[in-house]
Amino acid sequence: MSHTLQNAITVLTNILIWPVIILLLAGMAYALYQLGNMVMESFQRKGKPRSINNLKAPDENAMRYQGIIEWKKQVDQEPAATYWQHHDRTEVQLKKRINRVRTWVKLGPTLGLCGTLIPLGSALSSLANNNFKQLAESGTHSIGATVMGLMTGAICMIVVSHYERWYAIDLAEIRHAIEKEETGL
Repeated sequence: MSHTLQNAITVLTNILIWPVIILLLAGMAYALYQLGNMVMESFQRKGKPRSINNLKAPDENAMRYQGIIEWKKQVDQEPAATYWQHHDRTEVQLKKRINRVRTWVKLGPTLGLCGTLIPLGSALSSLANNNFKQLAESGTHSIGATVMGLMTGAICMIVVSHYERWYAIDLAEIRHAIEKEETGL
């Protein structure tokens, strides 16, 4: 019974290695894509920021910020909604964008750990059989999976920290413009 259970676990984990590797590759590609987006957005954000004067049609200077672009999208979708509703909807959409990247901050290292531990089973078996060639191959795959998972998480963490800071500034500018509009200043 115990031997059958061990064989079932071995077969199942060996089946799981390919989805783990594919997800790691997809995660690394996504992290690099998001890093490219962050770099592009940082170039767009260069220059001195100015206050938003027209909430319905922000000027060209303001439209280089992702938070303001999302604000404009919300205003265009439902012009009858209040500014505060648009603000809240914009905030939700920006958090959604951040959370998609944040998912990979944790998922990358988790998949890296799975990609490390799965080949270690066959590596230990190779060690017991004095098959050092297979041991070296399994060890190389394990280390590679760890590195990819950690790099995916690290890149996504850098992107998330920039997005959070930038979007907080954008939302503050929108909030300030709404308060200014309400008071008539």
